[in-house]
Amino acid sequence: MSRRPGPISGDVPVAVGAALLFVVYVWVLTRATVPVVTTLAFASDTRPKVYAGLLALLVGLPGCLLTLPRALAADPPRVQPSVRERRQMAARRRSFLKTDVIGLAALLFAQVPLPAPWGPAGKAATIANITKSAEIVELSARFANWSIGIFGIGVLAAVMVRVYSHAAAFRVLGIVLAFGVPVIAWFILVRSI
Repeated sequence: MSRRPGPISGDVPVAVGAALLFVVYVWVLTRATVPVVTTLAFASDTRPKVYAGLLALLVGLPGCLLTLPRALAADPPRVQPSVRERRQMAARRRSFLKTDVIGLAALLFAQVPLPAPWGPAGKAATIANITKSAEIVELSARFANWSIGIFGIGVLAAVMVRVYSHAAAFRVLGIVLAFGVPVIAWFILVRSI
């Protein structure tokens, strides 16, 4: 007795489409170094401090996208609602999936103008050819070393804001961390050049 296959679940095509979109996005990013560096160099007028500021914005954006929606979400209710109200609240529970996906995309995009810390020679040479500035190449290499730490602190801020969502002080601290760490990194790196 043969069984007829049932209809495909609606989640499977969405997951396959998302995976294909992710692969295409990563492929585009592997080819995007020259246009992104050219745009950043043009926007900064090849001034190292301005270029480093643009890199700080790119590197700090994922942490802000992960932290801000959680920090600005409504406070949880102080009084425990009834079972029926809890079910309604669970159905209306706010999802951070959109900003998390955009934050992940921003994290990958932020790596485009940064040479990899473990092998910066090829991309550093590309940046040097475009910008004609050794200072910008050095700033890019140093930001590459700091970018993972900045992103990690952004994730830590998002987790702290989510776990301690009932405490306004922790939400403010999370926002300060998400915004402040890239600015501090920019300041330190610019002073070190």
